[in-house]
Amino acid sequence: MTDTMIHKILIFIALIITAGLVISPVAAFDTRSGDNIVINEPVDDDLVASGGSMIINAPVKSITWAGGTLIVNEPVEENLIAAGGTIQVNAPIGTDLLAFGGNIDINGDVGGKVMAFGGSVTMSGNAENIAATGGTVVLGKNSVISKDAIISASGYTTQATILGNLTVEEGDEGGAGFDMKEIEGMVETFITLTMILCFFGFLILGIIFVKLCPAFYTSLVKTGKEKTLLSCVAGIAGIIIGFILFVILLITIIGMPLAFLLFLVILIGLMLANILTGALVGEWIQKLAKKEVSLIWGFVVGFIVLNALFFIPYIGFIFWVVSVFLGFGMLVLTCYEAYADTGL
Repeated sequence: MTDTMIHKILIFIALIITAGLVISPVAAFDTRSGDNIVINEPVDDDLVASGGSMIINAPVKSITWAGGTLIVNEPVEENLIAAGGTIQVNAPIGTDLLAFGGNIDINGDVGGKVMAFGGSVTMSGNAENIAATGGTVVLGKNSVISKDAIISASGYTTQATILGNLTVEEGDEGGAGFDMKEIEGMVETFITLTMILCFFGFLILGIIFVKLCPAFYTSLVKTGKEKTLLSCVAGIAGIIIGFILFVILLITIIGMPLAFLLFLVILIGLMLANILTGALVGEWIQKLAKKEVSLIWGFVVGFIVLNALFFIPYIGFIFWVVSVFLGFGMLVLTCYEAYADTGL
């Protein structure tokens, strides 16, 4: 490989690292535990805590809580996920609130969705959507739900202003009924939107790859065409060996930096895997059609067809697994051959 090609590969890797940090940032956690936890200073990280009780008296980025009593008196920038006997929210929540508890009292505004499961649920703030189930559910007169509300309870009071649809299921007195189909629909919608965003994100990333490193792209596709089965084997072996080396390096103090570097390299390879397999599928389609197109259009067609295969019922997951192994193996073999050519 020429110095120019190597230089472009390094640029591309830097781009992938940057994109990875933006799309999947390394999570920072502030963990707390104890009988009585009081947060009096701002927490810029994600707070993960458990214990008898916790009182939030300072702004926090996000909260994940499991315990007895949780009282939130200051804003939470992102999400609040809590499970406890008593959950009381007296301040704004930036995005979504998910609560499981005996008594849930929400007095602050929520920027996104509220999902509450409790013996009693009271909502006095504003939110986009709310899905609540309990022995009793109360939506206060000062609440404004900008979209839809779903309520399932033995007893309920709805005085809120609901700008979307209101769905109410009154359960038997012996317990609160709840139709999970509505929640399943919300989850399925979220998963679908996430998959669509990932599809377009990786499609754009692949196009950037083709534009930035056409020679390297061509080498990868050539490896896949000429050594398809070997690429699959190399992908499986590469992931297994890489994981083993990561664990070995991680348990040694000196090797920890190398362990994280190895993890980052494997992560980059896995991010590229389906992109590279899509490129190979595009090449196969051109061969079957006996028609050549530009590198970008060949990649786009192959990537779309490959992702369509992932949605086939029952066997779509198998296509995805094979795609990851094949693409990762193409990268491993091509980089190994490039290393062997240097004679080092």
